[in-house]
Amino acid sequence: MSKQESVRCIACGSGCTPYIDAIWDDRYGSPGTFSILKCDACGQMVTSPQLTEQDLPDLYSRYYPRREVDFTALRNEADLVLREGAAEKRHREGTDNQGHYLVKPGQKVLDIGCGSCVSLLEVRNLGGESWGVEADPNVRAIADHFSLNVHIGSIHDNPFPGLSFDLIVLNQVIEHVPDPPALLKLVRERLNPGGKVVLAFPNTGSLNRRVSGRKWINWHIPYHLHHYNSRSFSLIAEKAGYEVENIKSITPNLWTLLQLRAYGDEAAEGQASTAWTGSGPSVSEKASLAMRWKNRLASRATGLAHGLVGPVNRLADALGLGDSLLVVLRKS
Repeated sequence: MSKQESVRCIACGSGCTPYIDAIWDDRYGSPGTFSILKCDACGQMVTSPQLTEQDLPDLYSRYYPRREVDFTALRNEADLVLREGAAEKRHREGTDNQGHYLVKPGQKVLDIGCGSCVSLLEVRNLGGESWGVEADPNVRAIADHFSLNVHIGSIHDNPFPGLSFDLIVLNQVIEHVPDPPALLKLVRERLNPGGKVVLAFPNTGSLNRRVSGRKWINWHIPYHLHHYNSRSFSLIAEKAGYEVENIKSITPNLWTLLQLRAYGDEAAEGQASTAWTGSGPSVSEKASLAMRWKNRLASRATGLAHGLVGPVNRLADALGLGDSLLVVLRKS
């Protein structure tokens, strides 16, 4: 029996079999070829071979584009949350797929995987107190600039000892974690009575995933280690001691536009994609005439789609077929 065939599903324990044989980092060009395995019972998927906690700091510091930081732009972005009609605008654009927007004044919020720290600044603006955990060492400069409470490392390091939180959020994070059940159990112990955990992550049950196949941008190999649907994640959460209070799909309009650009992209293994740097989809000089026309059509479709993606995405979300899930958990 091969190593891939012996993998067991983290949601239900059933066997996993190959779903995509060869896939690689088609955004930032980190080296390596991977596979995606799918559970035969609940549909949960996993990247193989997997990275470990020890692999993550080097990967993110070398390949994730967060080395040059515009502090003014970060501040301006965070201040948008205070504008009149900000919540309605987030709904139209599908950017309300982030758990920290549920904060209430005076609450203590922990953002695990806080990234650029915009979420921590937004929590401040909304009247909450914010703490963050981030694996990328490049984030230290942002935290220091804005005097933010950020631990560079992992939640497994027991950051901020003695503190518990009213709201713990993982915005597009749980898919990056090598051992999601262990993380959820650990997070559960940091909740105040009545506290909630809110997670956002890509939805393999989305219509877009089914249409896009291996071109789906949310495979995001090798950074995404686990790939969830609403059923499989509910099973994982219940095993970790939670009740699912709410689950819904929300699709950022930007994701759909990036997906259209990705259809015309052809980044080889180890090659960074210009589709993600803003200069257009990657097409080799040796690409066929058909590939060059595919590239042009994808670019043209992206331009024409700006006014259409919002209504289409909101309909997909209403049907539970959106590209991102937002899940609210409480202790069972």
